[in-house]
Amino acid sequence: MKTNRVLYVDFELYADNDPEFKAELIDGMIENLEELEQSYFQSLSQKDPAHLKKAFHKVQTTLSMLDDKELNAVIENMKDPVLGAEAISTYKQLRVEICSSLRAEKALI
Repeated sequence: MKTNRVLYVDFELYADNDPEFKAELIDGMIENLEELEQSYFQSLSQKDPAHLKKAFHKVQTTLSMLDDKELNAVIENMKDPVLGAEAISTYKQLRVEICSSLRAEKALI
């Protein structure tokens, strides 16, 4: 069962009362969060840290908008080779919760 997480995003700040843009923004945020997880595992399997570095860079705007302190701390741990393996499981759970909340927000549009 998916659980929701409190979102700290002020969508009106970014979407300026444009429901279509808000929906696109939400879709982009979900895509970024899902892509980061995929890139993490792809980077490990290919032993390509540059790939993961690009993914972290790409998700920065989404992370900034979400302003979720726990998520940001987990992301920092994912960058550490020692802490990354443990952090990814926490990231997966947070991603599910955040994406669920984003989808719920989109449903209200």
